[in-house]
Amino acid sequence: MQLTNLTNLVMTYTLKLFNTGQVTLPKEWRNKFNTKHFVAEETEAGLLIKPLIKDDTVYYEDRDGFGLYSESGLDTNKITAAIKKLNG
Repeated sequence: MQLTNLTNLVMTYTLKLFNTGQVTLPKEWRNKFNTKHFVAEETEAGLLIKPLIKDDTVYYEDRDGFGLYSESGLDTNKITAAIKKLNG
């Protein structure tokens, strides 16, 4: 009999992709994070969906180009730090 350590239990859900390309996050996840904005990142393991916290500055790319996003506005120091991080 195999036991599971409940303190490390991770919630896993199957998500449905709609014809519009939208995916709905489960209500438990939407309630857990204090944001309506998420970023999806492709990793070797698959897709990683992360909530955008108000103090986060996120670099993103889409079919129209690229940019920086911040829920609470863009601070020039954060922009400089994000650029330095991108350049290694």
